[in-house]
Amino acid sequence: MKTKTNINILIVVLAIGLATWKLMANKREMDEVSARSLIVNPTVPVRIESVKKQGYAGDIRVDGRIQAANEVVLYSKVQGIVLKKYKKAGDRVNKGTVIAQVENNVIKESLGLAKMNLAGAETDVERYKKLTEAGAVTQREYESILITCREAQRTVTELQDQLNNTTLVSPINGILETDYFEEGTLLTPGSQVADFVDPSQLKAVATVSESDIYAIRKGDKVLLTTDVLAGQEFAGIIDVIGSKGNSLLNYQLEIKITDKKAGILKAGMYASARIMIDKTTSDAELMINRSAIIESLKNPEVYVVKGNKAYKQKIAVGKALDNYVTVKSGLGEGDCVVVAGHINLIDGRDIEIIQ
Repeated sequence: MKTKTNINILIVVLAIGLATWKLMANKREMDEVSARSLIVNPTVPVRIESVKKQGYAGDIRVDGRIQAANEVVLYSKVQGIVLKKYKKAGDRVNKGTVIAQVENNVIKESLGLAKMNLAGAETDVERYKKLTEAGAVTQREYESILITCREAQRTVTELQDQLNNTTLVSPINGILETDYFEEGTLLTPGSQVADFVDPSQLKAVATVSESDIYAIRKGDKVLLTTDVLAGQEFAGIIDVIGSKGNSLLNYQLEIKITDKKAGILKAGMYASARIMIDKTTSDAELMINRSAIIESLKNPEVYVVKGNKAYKQKIAVGKALDNYVTVKSGLGEGDCVVVAGHINLIDGRDIEIIQ
């Protein structure tokens, strides 16, 4: 029994040894192939461009969100229970369309009594006026009756306003976007009743850095794109430029969408805006071709050519233009960077420059 166990152990050891030998042989073969490939093709063909200082015609790119130009929140001005709900979220409404009715019996009764009091006060005013002219009452007594009449008129006006506000109506033409009540809901003064959106007029809201804010003027043309509607552009103009920056030193822009086909856009969509600036910047900046970037713009790296070799270099970038980006640090004017042929490059690899 012991002899059989030893034989089994020996077989396992031999199998492991054979597998290890095979793996080592495969590795030696792969290393030889790699070495032969380096001998056959020791250099990598690349295209290069020089880093230059230059001004640039301004196309400023920002991201933002599409909003309705007219969004209104309706608040209750009275207290009472909703007796009837006529419209619900998603319904199209016109300005003045009744959306709900709040109980108003108590207000009606109070208003009727107030109107009676006002009628009596107006009668007293006429009577005291004649008595004052006849010298039967003093001017002060007449003025006191006038004050009483005015108070009665104010009460009637307030109650009439309350009665009017028990009928909830749409303040704009558009869509009842959201409602916050049902039949039986108790509304209180100041409570939010509904949100209304006019989808016929849209705008895009975005922020721009302080370094770009002075290059933008009201009326500048803008082209908007969205990921949802890929390949389509929508025309607009700069309508509002914020005068106060936020905590990140960015300023808000409002872009009025003027395109005739803007009706297919919806409030809430994310959009990219290209603001077309006519003038060229007076201060030249270091710039490189965007194709030189081998990582993302958030973690940019390039291959810098020194002699006949290419070395990987981290850089910091600024503005992203159409085909170029400005360089804040990591490169100097006159440096050469690889713009094509990165796929076969490694740090320190020999290169062959081609046209």
